[in-house]
Amino acid sequence: MNRFLIALQFITRIPVKKELDYNNKDLGSCMLYFPLIGSLLGGILVLINYLGELYLAPLITNSLLIIGIILLTGGMHLDGLMDTCDGIFSGRSKDRILEIMRDSRVGAFGVIALISVFLLKFSLLVELSNSYKNSVLIYFPTISRWAMVYAALYYPSARKGGLGKTYAQYLKLKHFLLATIWTLAVGIFLFDLQGVVIFLFSWLLTILIIKMIIVKIDGLTGDNYGAINELIEVFSILIMMVVL
Repeated sequence: MNRFLIALQFITRIPVKKELDYNNKDLGSCMLYFPLIGSLLGGILVLINYLGELYLAPLITNSLLIIGIILLTGGMHLDGLMDTCDGIFSGRSKDRILEIMRDSRVGAFGVIALISVFLLKFSLLVELSNSYKNSVLIYFPTISRWAMVYAALYYPSARKGGLGKTYAQYLKLKHFLLATIWTLAVGIFLFDLQGVVIFLFSWLLTILIIKMIIVKIDGLTGDNYGAINELIEVFSILIMMVVL
C-alpha cells in the first residue's frame, strides 16, 4: 500500500494525506502501480464525461477532459514531452541534447509538440463514438503509463543520475509483469480480444518512439518517460478508434 501511495504521489497531484517514508528501491518498485493509477485517472475522466454529457455541450466536455488529466497529473508528462522535443529535434550532440532537456526554458520545438498533442487529442476525443468512449477514457491513461514501465525496465538510462535512473535501477521484471497483467486484463475486460490487438499495436508504437530517442542520446531520461506517456496517450486513442 505504501508503494502505491508513493506512485500516486509521484505521477499525480492527487493529495496523499500521509507522510511517506521511502527509499530509492521503493521508487523503482512503485512503478508496478503506474497502470493501475492510469486506470484510476481514467475513471475520473469517465465521471467528468458523464457530468459533461448531462449539463454541457460536447466541445466543452472534451475540453474539460483534457484540462482534467492535466490538473490530475500536474502536467508533468507534458513538461517531459516539451523538454524531449526541444532536445531531440535540436540537431545537436548527445551531451548538448541532454543539456537542452535539463534547461527549464521551453523552445520552439517544445511549444510545437505541446500544441500538436493538444490538437490531436482534442480532435480524437471529439470523434470518439459514445458507444465506447468511456472504455477509451479508462484505457488510454492505463496503457500509456504501462509504456513508461516498459521503457524503464528494458532500455538504459542516458544519464548517470537523476530520477529516471533511479526508477530504472530498482524496477524488476516481476514488477513489469504485474503491470503488464493489469494492463492486458483491463484491455480484455473493456474490449474483449480486441484489447490484445490494441495492446500489441501500442507496444510496437512505444518501441518505435523509444528507438527514435535512443538513436540520439543512447538511452532514456525521466523527461523521455513523460514524452512516451504523452505520445502513447494520443496514439493509443487513435489505435482504439481504428481497431474498434
